[in-house]
Amino acid sequence: MPATAQAFNRILDDLARRQLLLDFQFGAAGSSYEAIRNIGSGAFGIVCEAVETNSGKKVAIKKIGHASATPTSARRTLREIRVLRYIAHDNIVSLRDIFRTPGNLGINVYLVMDLMEGNLHHLIYCGGPMEDDLISHFLYQILRGLRYIHAAGIAHRDLKPSNLLVNGDCHLRIADFGMAKLAMKNQVEEVEEHSFYMTQHITTLPYRAPELLFVMPEHSTAVDLWAVACIFAEMIIRRELFPGRSVSGQIKIIVTMLGAPSGKILNQIQCDRTRRLIENFGDHPVRPWNEIIRDKADSIETLDLIAKMAKMDPEERIDVNEAIQHPYFKEYYPSVINEQACPFKVKMDMAAIETLSHEGLVQALINDVRGADEADFTTHSADVALTPGDSSSG
Repeated sequence: MPATAQAFNRILDDLARRQLLLDFQFGAAGSSYEAIRNIGSGAFGIVCEAVETNSGKKVAIKKIGHASATPTSARRTLREIRVLRYIAHDNIVSLRDIFRTPGNLGINVYLVMDLMEGNLHHLIYCGGPMEDDLISHFLYQILRGLRYIHAAGIAHRDLKPSNLLVNGDCHLRIADFGMAKLAMKNQVEEVEEHSFYMTQHITTLPYRAPELLFVMPEHSTAVDLWAVACIFAEMIIRRELFPGRSVSGQIKIIVTMLGAPSGKILNQIQCDRTRRLIENFGDHPVRPWNEIIRDKADSIETLDLIAKMAKMDPEERIDVNEAIQHPYFKEYYPSVINEQACPFKVKMDMAAIETLSHEGLVQALINDVRGADEADFTTHSADVALTPGDSSSG
């Protein structure tokens, strides 16, 4: 895709010119990294471009300030470390190093990762309409990365275009695993974490699955397939598929477009206020998908794949294996790639986090960061960019 790659590089150059410099001090004597500029920020961290002073290699460093201050921040940081430290997949960001510094409210943790040139949000909104083959190329890479972590029972839970990092060669990696979690039955989410998750509406609401909005008891890896459907449609129409700006507004948009949820779903909603809200919206006819995405996709396979990933009932939603084998991809990827298995150690480490007290989380966090000094992160980077028609193993 040389023409598309050239256009993407022009977008990246324009973004680089508009970046604001930010004083990103590590505050660590003997740190082997030198910050260059800020390249992103979120609720729990800020990311800068940096250079490893010994090798001259550029990297991305995510600073998680006061990572040990609360159970939620400590648990989020541990999740991200424990998902990434054993993973070697070319569609998931690679963790190269970890270090920490003291902070006023707890330790600051720094995750050193591969530097990528931009993200999917930039590409969707800073250029012209995306070509069909580029959309399928990005979508396939998203699903490859998800298939890897879903095999270990891990849901990302925070997929959105800004968390999908891309390079000028159109290589995509999934990033930001702070909300990742083992998808276990009958799990109870701590109040603080649930409150945080539900209030991050500006950037996450348009991609949040109904079972999260409706406060249903079980959340599976199906939440990620809903987000992928939203991202897929967004690449086509160049606007958010469900552009809600509040939880109630988001629920109304979904119900208006996809129809009222079934009695089965209503019976699973644990929040009486949410159930009454949905019932007050009344019945709405299900709108056809070609109308929802404004006739911008003329492929039956495109509409069918979006519809199957965006089922309101998570039990009716196709899983990642079914999605990646959908007829939509046959034109671009005639054979399905045989993936390596996600290390079982990841699942064990993730499970251990959920029952720890705040004190236990802090100690585990300190141990994990200290253990990074002995870890070999150099084997965790996969630099192979998948191209259409490539059926080699990942």
